[in-house]
Amino acid sequence: MNIEHPPKRSVEIRRHLPGEEKALQEIYFGATRRSNSRDYTSEQVERWVAKHADLAEWTSRLAGTKPFVAVIDGRPIAFGELELNGHIDFFYCHPDWEGRGAGSELMRAITAEALKLGLKTLHAEVSVTAEPFFTKKGFDTLEVRIPIICGAPAKQYIMRKDIG
Repeated sequence: MNIEHPPKRSVEIRRHLPGEEKALQEIYFGATRRSNSRDYTSEQVERWVAKHADLAEWTSRLAGTKPFVAVIDGRPIAFGELELNGHIDFFYCHPDWEGRGAGSELMRAITAEALKLGLKTLHAEVSVTAEPFFTKKGFDTLEVRIPIICGAPAKQYIMRKDIG
């Protein structure tokens, strides 16, 4: 029996464009509610969602961070932020697209930008959910913490990768 597989769609990586703030917020909400709920309580997840529910504040954040966005067929499916010191902040993929290469392409673009900026390392505070991805991308765990995030303790990994 010959089973046809859909063609692999190519991922475009670019910077955030004004007007797609709601789409990126939905990626964050989806990843937080669906993906992170595998490793964190519903109370934690809803606190994190509520913190970024105000679209005006979210829009202001994105204008300042200018995240990289992974796009397929013109639709944002993942995004990640790189700060000038090599810190990777928000790095989220819509759960419907997890494991399909968008995160890898996004990490490649962030790493390339960091190298262009002359950075030698990347670092991030990584959720339990994202830790396997970051480990697979060559990040090492420096420390495991349980800080208070949005009023509740939440395990996270302090990770770093040498790139230079």
